[in-house]
Amino acid sequence: MPSTVYKGDLSEVSFGHESGIVLTHAHHHSGLSWTHADTGDTSVITLAGASATGHMWSGTGILKYPEGLLVGCTMRIISKSGNNHENDDYGKTGRIFTIIANSNNTITVTPALTSSGASQTDDSIVIDSLGCPAIDANMGGWNTRPDASDETVLTDQFVGLAATITLPETKVELLRNHVVGIGRDVVIQVPQKFSNEGGSMEMMLNSARWMYYALGNEATASCNGNAGKVEIDNAGGNAAKAISMGDNYIEFSKAVSGTMPNVGDYIQVLDVTPTLIPTSHADPAAGTLWTGAQTDFTRTETNEIRRVVAVDETVTAERRIYVDDPFCFDHPAGCTILGLEFNDAAGLGSPHFDTTAAAYGTITNRTSRVLFSGWHTPSFSLEASMRTRDVGSYNASGGTATNAPNSATDSKQLTRIWKGCKVKDWAITADADAEAKLSINFDALHCYTDTGRLEATGPGDRYTAHRMFENTGAGLAERKAAGIAPNTEKPFMFYNGTITAFGQPLAQVTNFNLTGNNNTVAHYTVRGNPLQENRVTGLHAGKSKEQIPFGGSRNAALLVEGKTEYELSMAVIVDDPLLWHEFRTNREHDHTEPIILSLTKSGAGTSREEIHVIIDDYILVEAPLPIPDDKGVVKSEMKIMPKHVKVVAHDALLHC
Repeated sequence: MPSTVYKGDLSEVSFGHESGIVLTHAHHHSGLSWTHADTGDTSVITLAGASATGHMWSGTGILKYPEGLLVGCTMRIISKSGNNHENDDYGKTGRIFTIIANSNNTITVTPALTSSGASQTDDSIVIDSLGCPAIDANMGGWNTRPDASDETVLTDQFVGLAATITLPETKVELLRNHVVGIGRDVVIQVPQKFSNEGGSMEMMLNSARWMYYALGNEATASCNGNAGKVEIDNAGGNAAKAISMGDNYIEFSKAVSGTMPNVGDYIQVLDVTPTLIPTSHADPAAGTLWTGAQTDFTRTETNEIRRVVAVDETVTAERRIYVDDPFCFDHPAGCTILGLEFNDAAGLGSPHFDTTAAAYGTITNRTSRVLFSGWHTPSFSLEASMRTRDVGSYNASGGTATNAPNSATDSKQLTRIWKGCKVKDWAITADADAEAKLSINFDALHCYTDTGRLEATGPGDRYTAHRMFENTGAGLAERKAAGIAPNTEKPFMFYNGTITAFGQPLAQVTNFNLTGNNNTVAHYTVRGNPLQENRVTGLHAGKSKEQIPFGGSRNAALLVEGKTEYELSMAVIVDDPLLWHEFRTNREHDHTEPIILSLTKSGAGTSREEIHVIIDDYILVEAPLPIPDDKGVVKSEMKIMPKHVKVVAHDALLHC
């Protein structure tokens, strides 16, 4: 008899980047245009004319984005002088809109637009990245019936070797008041704000990908030497335009003469322009430039790798490559653009784990990256689904022959997506008797719930849940793309680790624990939702159909990181008075004497997976030397306060 309860082995968790969406009239998306109709303090924007052959569109004007998943996102309008939407232009007026509904070819926002008329050439709708998971060009499509829909976003990445996951469950704050003269019981009880706090993951450290979300910036070494990489020909008049920090696309001034990448491929923007890394070096510009191998550096090249989520070639004069994560740096016009791919071998630039006896563990086309703190931390979305039977979603993708809602074989699938997640604090732990571990704590802005099973007509799962080995990482190339390439899922172990500090190796370290705190704070703003609540009829009459209740108006609007704080503790078996002398002189150690935790995975090859956690500009603040009662070794639990942390990693991921 099938299980009738939710179980851990029938639950899935995955995650993905948040990228935002840019919709431009005429110059891109073929003949895209939009109009809007105002009702009170809301405007319903209706999209039309976009080519159904475009990667982002399932029909003329039907955006490939799940119903209700844009709710809570902020939207801006860019309009040039003289156009109909000039009065709503963000650059001129600073107007910001909040999306309170989206479905089919409509987006509903508040406050209402002040302009009138249809969009015109060069007008753009910009949906900001926070809370907006990357669009999935392979989404099957939207339908009025949930069981005929196939809606997805790119929350298709493997979270890692997580031993425990705590989801940021929604909590409601209540206003509860007694009233004089009306007895002793509570008289007024009204729900106030929603919060999605308390998310956490503890995992065995098998890659550095989560340190990107913990620190904020990622730069990669050039992949120009990768076997089989393809250079996108943008020479002469076909050069790529300048890219601004925060952009989620690359634009070309005209059609490229080479081959554009496919959706799902990766691109690298090659840019040798240096950017400074936080340091106390007296003259950072005179320091070492990181190009891939260095561990003592003050600057890095700004090469960046991104996944291609859509390619717009619908307009003769111009092209765009849309990516899954906003760029961290500015890039000048004319940068070389490389095309890379994940396949089941090492061709087309694909990183590949060598399993031959002589070179076991070598990563061909190994990606080298440096991660460091910046002005912000990137946001991500976390998808979780649970069911009572081991079957897929009941919709156009999963089929409607079995597990129909309310039937005897109903899987009762529940799918939720937490949007606008940011890492609050994190810790890397390396023990002498265990694998290296990483733990992170995070909060979210909104929780989307697939409500398709409540609808009266064609109930089913609107959203097709990602299942890592059933529909996401079913093949070798797909597993690579999801971040779980075969043989790379092994954790880093203590016996392949080294630690240096105070300018020399430390052989007697028994525990290494580095913590970081981003001091992330959720902010609530006044931005009401004037729409009537959408409730269903039929079997589940009265229940809310809204995927994000109340248009997100009861949730926090912003999740903003604050000051960064790092702390390191190490347990050392003392064999030399050097440790005490380092402490008693209270000397600050700069970049010339970093603390480096280096971990390498086992193997016979040379270019294996590695991670180097680099700590500089630190002061030793505690170094006790207790005499143990058991007459054993003297251990010192050192406490160190660093100013800067950076991570250098070499692995089989193209982008974190």
